[in-house]
Amino acid sequence: MTMLSSLEIQQSDDREVRSADVSRWRAICLFTLGAFLGLGLAAYAVGILPGDLQVRSELLTEDRSALRTFAWWVNLAGTWRVLLPASLVIAALSRAARRHWWLWAGAFLASAALEQAVKFLVDRPRPSGFSVGFPSGHTTAAAVFAVIALYLVSRERLRPAARLCLQITAVAMMLLVGWARIVLHAHWPTDVLGGLLLGTGCAAAAIWWDISRPTAS
Repeated sequence: MTMLSSLEIQQSDDREVRSADVSRWRAICLFTLGAFLGLGLAAYAVGILPGDLQVRSELLTEDRSALRTFAWWVNLAGTWRVLLPASLVIAALSRAARRHWWLWAGAFLASAALEQAVKFLVDRPRPSGFSVGFPSGHTTAAAVFAVIALYLVSRERLRPAARLCLQITAVAMMLLVGWARIVLHAHWPTDVLGGLLLGTGCAAAAIWWDISRPTAS
C-alpha cells in the first residue's frame, strides 16, 4: 500500500510539473507570435520604425574590418551550413530529439514558410534596398534552433554546469546572428527582432505540442 501511494504521489507530481511546463510554453508561444504580428503590422504601416536608424547607427559606428570579418563568420550560424550539422549532432546525442525529430524539422520548415510569406506581405526594403527584409531569415532560423536546443538540453541528464554552458552558448549564438545581420548591412534592427520573435514562437509551439503528449518525459 505504501509503495502504491508513493507511486501515485509521484505520478501526480509529474502531471503537475508537465501542466506547468505546458502553460509556460503556451504562454511563450502566444506572446512571441502575438508580438511578431504586432511588429509586422507596424512595419507594414510605418516602414522604418522609431529606433531602427538610431540602433543601427550605434552598431555601425566602428565598422572595422576585423569586426566585419567576425560578423561574417557568425552570420553562418544562421544558415543550413551550421544549423544542419548542429541539429544532427543534437539528434545523435539526445533521445528526446530523436523521438520527435519530425516535429523539430517541422518547426524549421514552418518558420521559414512564414518568414517568406511575411516578407512578401510587409514588403519593407532592407538597408541595402535590394530586397525585402522583414523578418530576418537568418535570425529566425537561429532562434528556432536555439530555443529547441534549450528545451532538449533541459530534458537530458547533464551536470548543471554543462547544461548551463550549452544553454548560454545557444542563446549567445542566436543573439550574435542577429547582431551580425545588422553589422553586415543586411537588416534593420526590427527585422532582427521580428526574426527572434517568429523563431521563438514557432519553436515554442513545437515544444508546447511535445510536452502535451503523454510520451514526453
